[in-house]
Order: sequence, then structure tokens, then C-alpha cells
Amino acid sequence: MIRTLIAGCVLAAPLWAAQHEGIAPLGSEGLEVARRQAIADALENAALFNGATVKSYSQQGQQRTSDNTQIRGTPAQDYTVVREWTTQSGFLHVIIDVQPPAPAEAKNATVTPAAATAAAAPAVTATATVQCGGGDYKRKLLLAHMWVQHPAQTRDLDRLPEGIQLDLMRKLFDSGGFLPQKALSEAAFDLQPQFADPLLQPERVRELARRYAVQFVVGGIVRDTSTSGERYAASYGNDLREGERKLELNIPLVNFTQLGLKATPAERRFEFELFVFDGVSGALVNRHRLAGKASGQVMQDRATSMATEGFKETAYGQLIEQKMQEAARRITQDIACIPFSARITRVEKNRVYFDAGTTSKVGVGDSLQVYRVAPGGLPLAAASFEPSMSLGLPEEIVGSLNVTQVQPLFSVGILQGSGVQAGDYVRFVGRGGQK
Repeated sequence: MIRTLIAGCVLAAPLWAAQHEGIAPLGSEGLEVARRQAIADALENAALFNGATVKSYSQQGQQRTSDNTQIRGTPAQDYTVVREWTTQSGFLHVIIDVQPPAPAEAKNATVTPAAATAAAAPAVTATATVQCGGGDYKRKLLLAHMWVQHPAQTRDLDRLPEGIQLDLMRKLFDSGGFLPQKALSEAAFDLQPQFADPLLQPERVRELARRYAVQFVVGGIVRDTSTSGERYAASYGNDLREGERKLELNIPLVNFTQLGLKATPAERRFEFELFVFDGVSGALVNRHRLAGKASGQVMQDRATSMATEGFKETAYGQLIEQKMQEAARRITQDIACIPFSARITRVEKNRVYFDAGTTSKVGVGDSLQVYRVAPGGLPLAAASFEPSMSLGLPEEIVGSLNVTQVQPLFSVGILQGSGVQAGDYVRFVGRGGQK
């Protein structure tokens, strides 16, 4: 018997040099093997971001399963390893700088994941589509508090964590696939200052997901907003922003007019690490590091926040806008093929109420599977990593239901089975009709 799964991801964007991250586990084969795998992962991410089409085939026979992945749309180009580091979780991370292919080479090229390269798109709207058999439900998602690793670097960036949350929430909502909300002061994990790496806490993720009634939880860390270099401009009075300094001329008449030269940083980095969690199990679905550098007006007035149009008109604002668009695409791709699920809130004989309705695109006639996280089940941990690297929680199927009534925020279904209780979950199986 042969079963084939095809997933297509299409991103339309101009080509330019950019940095991309790759991740690989540090296994028994050693650091060099993990480095090659991480670089290959970064090159594949670059290809996807630039406009590649990905087709993945899973072929199952009687004795073994084989996988084949093909990326079309971007040719191989040069790259430089900018940075690499390991984490306590047992992963090697690399950041590579990819040079854009020439326009003539970019057309109708076929590459392998290990050789695929491309570059990030500038601040324009791009779309990503993933074709899966998971239905078109809107997923509920929580954007948890975003950590800032170096707060002193962000003194001129008014309420940066809140701005990131709000911008991502708008982008995810506008995509049509999510019902996002935010938690201003509650994070999905603790940041360990001594390691600058998150302390993953699956039980905290599960608790947030239950309390906010969401399927996924997203967290993040602003790793770097440092400046470099200097450029100079005429200055009058005390028009200095955070991080700028004034060079005054020691001439009496000039001193009276307060004319001088202002030295301001010429470049600024933005490095953001994104974490996507499954709210039911608390397991980490994926993590991404999005990084770039802007030149020009990179320091901000304290009154200018991410929510203002003035911020997005600056070079640094455009860089952050581009990275937030990339973050929204990565979230969409990470969870597109994970089946929709919702939590059961009440059971009355064979009538089951769950917390998703017409706003989530649930419709009368939909068929849903009922399952329960195994009572007292312990998280399944990756064998070679620390216990916080949860693989998820065991679960058991306890029935199924057909949706008979929908309201904006909840639905009612008729149960086929027994022993279902509040706190169990429903999962997408198939459509009952068009909506």
C-alpha cells in the first residue's frame, strides 16, 4: 500500500541578501554532522522564504517508510556562517548569511534542501499557503509576553514587547486563519539569565492554553537591538534621541545658536527568537530565529512606538515590520497541518458542548473525534534531551460526535460513545458540508 502526502508552500518575494537560521539535534554522530544538518536546515528555510515550492512525499510499503522532499524555485548560491551556538536543550543553532541568486538563475531552478538558498523579502505583503487535510477552521492562538534579553538596548523603543504582540496579532487575524489574543504579563517560559536560553515549562503552556481557551501558544525573545557605526547630521538645540551625542563647535556665535553636529548610530540589528507551542500537550512545535540589520534612521523618539505610522516609515521600523511578517508566515507554516482541536466545556447525556463556533468556521454536520489526555499521564520526553523537551502527552480516543448546533463562540454535538467529560477535547475528522 502506498500513501502520498503533498504539502506545497509558495512565497512570492523579491530577492536580497539576508540571514536565516537552521537547527539540528546534537546526537551521537558529533558536532560536525549536526553542523551540516543545521546548515542544510537554514538553506531550506532560506529557499522557502524566498519563493520555493516544497513537495514532500511519504511512501509506505509493507516493511519500511521512505520520505522524499523536493524544493523548486530557487538555485544554489553562496552563504557564510555568521554565528553558531548550542543550547541546554541539546540543539545546535546556526545563522547563515545568504547571497541572492542572479535574476536569470532564479527562474525555474530545482535545488535540494542541502543546497537551497535564497534571501528574505523586504517589507511587503507576501502570502504562504500550505495544503493539508486538516480543514479550514480558524485556530485559537495566544501570544504570550515577549521577553527582552537586553532591556538597556531598547530604551528608545517604547513598549517593544507589547508592540510585537499587537503587530503579530493583527497580521495573524488578517490572514483569515486565526483567532489570536494576547497575554501582556504572562510568558510561556522563563528566561534563564545565566544561559540566555528559555526554561521550557510544558505545564505552564498547558495552563495558559486552558485558561485562555486556545489551541496554540506563541512566545518570543528579543535577542538583540544593538547599534553600530556612526553617521553625522546638523543639529540645533537639544534634539538628541537615546543613543545619540552632539559635537558642539567652540565658537562664541555658534555656541549661542546651539548649532553643531549630531553623531547617531548608522546601523542597528534586530534579532528575534520565536517559539510555537501546542497548547494541549505543552510541547514545543518549532522555534525560529529571525535576524536582520537596518541602516539609516535607526534610533527612535521615545514617543514613537511600533503602533505609529511614523515608526514604520523609519529604516528600523521597516526591518521589524519585515521580521513580523516573516514570523506570521512561520507560525502559519508550523501549525497548518496540525488538526484543529477545541476543549469540551460541558456534557449533558449525549449532548456535548465545546468552545469553538462559527467564528472558528465550525459548521453543522461536521464530524469530530473526542479524545482525552491520558489520566495522570506523564509527558513523553526526548530520550537524549532534558525532561523539559516534552514530546507531548499520551492520549486516548473516547468517542466521536456530529455537530448539530453552532453559536459564535461554542457548538453542540451529539455524542457517539460514553464516558466523555468536561476537559476532554474534540479534533477535526471530516466535513459534513460546505460553509
